[in-house]
Amino acid sequence: MGKPGGTRPGARGSLRQRTPRARAGATLRDPRNALVSDRTELVGNRAGPVGDRPQGGAARSKRGRLFTGLKFLFAAALLFWVAKGLPWQDQLAWQGPAGAVQIEGRILGDWQADKIRFRPAPEAEIPNEWPVELAADTEAGAGVLVARHGPHTGFSWRPGLPRVLGGLSALGLTAALCLLLGGSLFGVTRWWRLLALVGCTSTWWNTLRLSYIGLFFNLVFPGLTGGDVPKALLVVRENPGKRTAALATVVIDRLVGLWALLGVAALASWSAGEALAPLVPSISAAFALASLGLGFLLFPGPRRILRVDAVVDRLPQADRLRRLEQAALVYASQPFELLLALLLSVGNHSCVIAAVFFLGRDLGDTSSLGTYFSLVPVANSISAVPLSPAGWGVGEAAYGQLFALVGGSLTLGVAVSVTYRLCNMGLSLVGGLFLFLPGARVSRADLRRLEELGPEPSQSRRGV
Repeated sequence: MGKPGGTRPGARGSLRQRTPRARAGATLRDPRNALVSDRTELVGNRAGPVGDRPQGGAARSKRGRLFTGLKFLFAAALLFWVAKGLPWQDQLAWQGPAGAVQIEGRILGDWQADKIRFRPAPEAEIPNEWPVELAADTEAGAGVLVARHGPHTGFSWRPGLPRVLGGLSALGLTAALCLLLGGSLFGVTRWWRLLALVGCTSTWWNTLRLSYIGLFFNLVFPGLTGGDVPKALLVVRENPGKRTAALATVVIDRLVGLWALLGVAALASWSAGEALAPLVPSISAAFALASLGLGFLLFPGPRRILRVDAVVDRLPQADRLRRLEQAALVYASQPFELLLALLLSVGNHSCVIAAVFFLGRDLGDTSSLGTYFSLVPVANSISAVPLSPAGWGVGEAAYGQLFALVGGSLTLGVAVSVTYRLCNMGLSLVGGLFLFLPGARVSRADLRRLEELGPEPSQSRRGV
């Protein structure tokens, strides 16, 4: 027989009845105990070992793996489609009487110059309609000397993707990395202020640490979680008494950043004139939906008028959504902080646009910075749709088509997208260094524990 008022060692909910002092002591003795304790408490009324998860959790896990696999397949198919349409060798095009003819070969010298010498590949077939002197030079092995505004009209050339990527310099790469790092610091500062607003104590350096750990896991498990879930896991662990509020900061931080990105993209598409006119309806609709969603989350008045609350109450995760909603209402009473978060988001996106501009210029593009302010937000908004892991494939297709839409090179657009993503991957790898610090251990299984968000510890102990 146990002691009066105690519980049997194997009883369900026994961990939930531990006192705050005992829980804190366990955390101080071994930071990993906090992870185990949190994983038990986060299942709320179904407290117990994680191994006791019902069959519904296993079904959700299978669906998640299936969805992840489909995303990888979609990304592979999209990358294959993009790669198939790219020139992997230099090309010389000639518009003759019978139509356009393209010949593969090698550009000798700078492909950005007004005049180049092009040496066709041995297997290339020279059109009979070519000017006689050019055909003679080609047969002699000297190559074809053509100019953009020369005596022989109808010629144009396109560099292959390897040549374009080979033009990247250390200076341009360093400038882009510094700008991307500066942009990430704007995002870190935004989340740090959101955490402080709901009483989740965290230094700016600790917020930086959590953010970069999230970026690292977004790289390691690109199809599993995204960078926000590891951030949520770690910040919830560090604020066990304010789990819902801590999780709400991650949600609000992402929504504000996405809303600002869509806003910049909408403004860019509106001001770009005819070049981006086909994208105006879809970008505007996405921005309007994001504005409505953020407004409904932060301001309860419109929800009551449209009876959105009644719809939310019928959803399977209504309790969880209600708790997140209550935590998010704190920000509705702080308009200055929301405005500051918006300005920090604009700073973040401006740094990203400038970084992509430097990459494009270094790769040989001659478009203006204003053109990049029109293209990059739209391309990043498209690649933010979770159709593929980390946006691979989607981003390359978006950048390539948008560059071609404004009269640029499809090859350059894809090259810019690839180098931009590789720079982001390099910064994400830096987050792995923070894993060597105490309290940063996260496993693949740990990343799934936020599927069940139970009541706060104080609520769990009511009636005990």
